[in-house]
Parts: sequence; structure tokens; C-alpha cells
Amino acid sequence: MATYMSLCIAALTPSGIILTADSRQTYRNNAGMTRIGTDTAVKIFQLGKKAGVVIAGRAFFPDSKGVFKNAGWFIEEFRRESVEKLDGVGTKEIAQELSGYLLHHFIEPEEARVKGFIENEVAKEGGTDLVFRPRSRFELSYSFNKQESKVERTFYIETIAFIVAGYDSDGVGRAYYSIVPDLPTEPYSRNTEIGGILRVGQDDVVTRIINGWSSEVVNIPFVQNAQHAGVNVVEELNKASHIISWGVMTLQDAIDFCVLMTRITESVQRFSDGTCMTPGGITGVGGAIDIAKITPEIGFEWIRRKELTVNDD
Repeated sequence: MATYMSLCIAALTPSGIILTADSRQTYRNNAGMTRIGTDTAVKIFQLGKKAGVVIAGRAFFPDSKGVFKNAGWFIEEFRRESVEKLDGVGTKEIAQELSGYLLHHFIEPEEARVKGFIENEVAKEGGTDLVFRPRSRFELSYSFNKQESKVERTFYIETIAFIVAGYDSDGVGRAYYSIVPDLPTEPYSRNTEIGGILRVGQDDVVTRIINGWSSEVVNIPFVQNAQHAGVNVVEELNKASHIISWGVMTLQDAIDFCVLMTRITESVQRFSDGTCMTPGGITGVGGAIDIAKITPEIGFEWIRRKELTVNDD
């Protein structure tokens, strides 16, 4: 299974929006080992005159004919099919349309394939009376009988996450995060009036740098005890966060910030094998960093983009 482990960032400033993405693609081989497949994958796509998207997660899945295609192919198909209306709707609506498109072309067919796989696996185990519950987001729960006992299991569909960013008719730039099949929501959004970043992929290093802590802390017993005692743990921990003045940041500053966060993540992954609480890290960030900007005057514009080349030195 190939994945964009990735680190993709959308940085919003008063001057415009910066999108960055690394180029690494990993996969699990037949032995179950994760390997680097390529450092030349594309994860930034233009969607309209003033909108773009970055993607992470599942890298390949089959089309309607059963032919496996790169996830980027589906993004481009979405753009081609929707090109006439993408420039006439808001950023949130584009994100909603993309999530719906991927739900129809990926999640729903994948659910059918997964059910077939589970049916075969249960039969191999000698299980009977297989029952699937309705899919919840990307979780598919099921039960079956085996040796007079009821077995309960859940299969997690490896999905796609994305950030759609662009300028709306009111002149404000906005960005929305979504993990398919979820629709984008306001808590997972940013705008150029306030500024800030959204990131998708392996963002744990960035989170530790900015916030001073990671989501793993909620699994520490004394933190759980504090939560049970009514302490707003997240609010307290966020007091250690760095103060970043997005409201005065220039586009060059935003580029420098995103590139720095990507290269630091790549370097940490080079030397780290996960954390004590979550050992076994994957070096999923690497390769060239593609960069695009979106401004209200010009719209979507590439700053740096990989090109095909020949290196036979």
C-alpha cells in the first residue's frame, strides 16, 4: 500500500497564502515493511484561478475500471470535471465538493473492496454469520461467530486528507482541512485576516515545536488524572506555545517558515525511530519542496515546482 506520509502546509498571511509540500512517497511491501518509493511525488494541485490543494495519505487507489491510479490523477480529474464552476464558488464549497468527489470515487468503492477482503479472511478463519455495521467515517466494524464465540473487529480504511486554500469573492483568503469522508468545518480553517497555518500529514514534529507538546501526552496517567479532575489540560498546555505573529508575516517569511518546518521534520525523522510512547517512526518526509502562492491580485502561482529532468552524471 503506497502512502503520502508527507508534510504539507498552508500558511495564511495578510499578503497571501503559501502552500508547501514535500515529495516523499512510501509504501508497504509484501513483507509488511515500509519503504521509500520515491522522492518525486506531487502533492500540490491548482484547482481554480485562485484556489489550490495539498494532499496526504493514500497515494494509489483504483478507478472505475479497477486500474490503480495516483491520487493526484483523481484530483486532476476533479478539477477537469469541475473547472467551469470552481472559479465561481467559495473555498469552503470547493473543499466540500472535493470531499464528496473522493467519497464517491474512493471511500465508497473501497468499502466494497474491503468487505470482500474481510469476507474471504473470515471464511479462512472458519468464521460464520458475518455482520457489517454501517461505516462510520473511515471505520468499518463487523462481527462474526467463531468456535461458539462472537468476535468483534474494526477495519480502518486508509484514507486521504487535504487542505483546500483560496481567495473568496469578499477578498479574504481561506483554507479548510478535511479528512475524507468528513466535510470541512470552521474549527479546522484559517483566514488571511487573522493568519495562521494548517498542516496535513506527519505534523507531530511541527506540533511539538509550536505548541511545546504533542497529542501523546493525553495518554500519560497523570495527565488523564488531571482531565478526570476537571482540568482543561489542552488549555493549560497551550500556555507553553510559541507566539507567532502571523499578522505581520510577509510571504517570504511564510515560505521560510514552511520550508524550515519541513526540513526540521525530515532531519528529526532521519535520526528518530519514533517516540518512547509511539516507537517505530517512518521517514515519510523528504525530497524537494514544491511551493505555490495564492494572492488576491494574481491568484494561484507556482514559486517552485519539480520538473522532469535527466541526470546521467
